[in-house]
Amino acid sequence: MFLELIKGVALLLALCFLHGVNIRLWRQKPLVGQIVSGVLFGGICVVGMLMPLVLMPGVIFDARSVVLCMAGLFGGPVVAIIAGTLTMAWRLWLGGAGMGVGLLVVVICVSLGLLYRYARQRGKVDVGPRTLLLFGLVVHVAVVGAFQLLPAPVVQHINEMVALPFIAIFTVATLLLGTALKDLEERLATDRALSDSSARLSAITQAIPDVLLVLDRNGRYQEVLSSDKAALVANANDLLGKHLSDVLPADQAQRYLELIHETLRTGLTQTLEYEICTLDGVRQFEGRTQPLGVPVQGQEAVVLLARDITDRKRAEAALRESELRFRSLLLNIPSISVQGYLEDGTTSYWNKASEALYGYTADEAMGSNLFELIIPPVMRDTVRSNVEHMFATGEAIPAGELQLQRKDGSLVDVFSSHAYIHVPGQPPEMFCIDIDISGRKAAEEEARYLAFYDALTELPNRRLLVDRLQQVLASSSRTGMASAVLFVDLDNFKTLNDTRGHEVGDMLLTEVARRLKSHVRELDTVARLAEDEFVVVLQNLGSDPTEAAGQTRMLGEMLRTHLAQPYDLAGHEHHCSASIGITLLHGQRTSVNEILKQADMAMYRAKDAGRNRPRHAAGREPPRHAGSRTAQRSAAKPVSAALPGPGGRNRPYRRGRSPCALAAPGARHGVPG
Repeated sequence: MFLELIKGVALLLALCFLHGVNIRLWRQKPLVGQIVSGVLFGGICVVGMLMPLVLMPGVIFDARSVVLCMAGLFGGPVVAIIAGTLTMAWRLWLGGAGMGVGLLVVVICVSLGLLYRYARQRGKVDVGPRTLLLFGLVVHVAVVGAFQLLPAPVVQHINEMVALPFIAIFTVATLLLGTALKDLEERLATDRALSDSSARLSAITQAIPDVLLVLDRNGRYQEVLSSDKAALVANANDLLGKHLSDVLPADQAQRYLELIHETLRTGLTQTLEYEICTLDGVRQFEGRTQPLGVPVQGQEAVVLLARDITDRKRAEAALRESELRFRSLLLNIPSISVQGYLEDGTTSYWNKASEALYGYTADEAMGSNLFELIIPPVMRDTVRSNVEHMFATGEAIPAGELQLQRKDGSLVDVFSSHAYIHVPGQPPEMFCIDIDISGRKAAEEEARYLAFYDALTELPNRRLLVDRLQQVLASSSRTGMASAVLFVDLDNFKTLNDTRGHEVGDMLLTEVARRLKSHVRELDTVARLAEDEFVVVLQNLGSDPTEAAGQTRMLGEMLRTHLAQPYDLAGHEHHCSASIGITLLHGQRTSVNEILKQADMAMYRAKDAGRNRPRHAAGREPPRHAGSRTAQRSAAKPVSAALPGPGGRNRPYRRGRSPCALAAPGARHGVPG
């Protein structure tokens, strides 16, 4: 009996071997593998029932209990059901008195095996030796219990002769088979994990653009992996087993060998950038070496992961070149001032145009504060508020025209634009781009000046004269004060121009303008109307028309006298006279053109009377006694003080002053807006 049971154990070991072969064979098709395993388990049960321990016809003992419970535990439902079905079919075919009990034994073993599997999957039990031994005991005690359903004489014989050896042997057999199947399961799981890991590693290796090399301590290629074959110095198969010095220049091979030794000595990752001639030409790489951790053919080894950085290096070189060009452009551009400032106003950039525009060298400006450097005191609070808003919100200050301050304290007109720049990892900066518009401003001022002033004599022209006359008429109507207009025409000026040239003529006109301005008050106006025609507008001559007429005639005579004085024109003495037409204004409702027409007609009367004299407009000659009284009152006074109000010399007009500069304080004399 004992030998029969040992034969059953041998069948179990054969089953373990066949099951392992089957699982490996059908690894890629697990369902097919489960079906085949179910057939194997069922087949072993059938073989076992062909060599059973027979107590009496129809009552047999074999190893099917061990096989079926292990089929449920390690094979799962599919394997257990197929094995159980085959076993039950064969037991039915055998028949006999114990057929029913035999079928019950199949159900008990399969059920207990599946129950154990379920508990194991839920983490309730493990498959350690003790658990397997206990499980085997439970299974075979249950099987012996099932045999108690047989007739009493058979049961008595089983209990006396078979029960204990059966339980003892097949409990141990369950332990042995379970342990073998568990080991097989673990080895298969390990193989599967290694296979999966190898597949992942292979996929990763093929996916990454890097070159992966395994080099031993002596610099010999042990493994070469690369998805880009052109990134290698030679074909991968040709490199295996070769030394670095076999494929690389001696100095380069020595450099890499030193890197390998340093990596192995320190146990730390080392990094190296290098240039190498590959199958695709010269490329640049960034290499990282790491100790492999396990010997390769008895030698310590490192893993070298080399990434092609040729494109990156080219891009960096192009970026550096572009940045250099841009910086050089910003630094040396002659007409655009560029400055950079930090949030607190500290200067961080100052180009050469800024040096020329503001007078500070880069060394002087760098580190200085914006508000003390170029911002005039009156603007500092406003500029500081705008800068704070810009750094808080990132919104650039609107571009516009400003007057900023040079090193010498003078102001300069600029058109200023602003940019907010924040490079990650660096403090934000404000860049100011200033363009000097002083020339344009001067041209605009010149254009405004020429619109209202004569370029040669710097006297008001016809346009400004008309505006002044309109103001004088309005003031005269409002205050009742008399005013006068003197129309001055130089006698025989055309002859001088024709004989001496226009340059000499211009010299005479300039001197005439100077003499006229020097003998009227600040509130009066001297204008050049045409080539040799000037107009003098006198204001506030008093409320008495007779008195005003006398004063006007006296001033006209005084002007005629001064204009008749000799002129030094380019080293030659020249004499020139003037005919003066005078018209009085005292509340008349008349137009400017009418006033100029009256003064012009009076001037022609003076010319008709022999030139070099003043004449009033027709019907407006002052009474002689008025002139006499005026002369008597003024006999003891200088001629320049004959007019009411402050007399004295009129300071020459300088460009850049407002046209109102000739007006008395509080008087409305300006360019019509």
